[in-house]
Amino acid sequence: MIPVYEVRISAEASADLLMIHRYIREDSPQNADLVIDRLLKVIDELNAFPRRYKIYQSASKPDRVVRSVSISSFTVYYRILEAERIVRILTIRRGARRQPKRFK
Repeated sequence: MIPVYEVRISAEASADLLMIHRYIREDSPQNADLVIDRLLKVIDELNAFPRRYKIYQSASKPDRVVRSVSISSFTVYYRILEAERIVRILTIRRGARRQPKRFK
């Protein structure tokens, strides 16, 4: 049986999704929905195999490790909280933007 994790999107990541949608919608309303749908699909799939993507930032405590997955020109950063069986989406950045060095 595949372990299932609950995927939780932080307030910051939710705001990121909204800003991404608004930005793309300015040039292409139909593509804005497609991009968000694609991002959410990959995020939802983290419930089954959250370790399949690379470690972006290692840490001495396992629940502080940050992983990342690239989707189109965006990168989703997340943590796996093993004790609670939660995948927490921290932030979503466009690849051209400066990537975060610290996470909450």
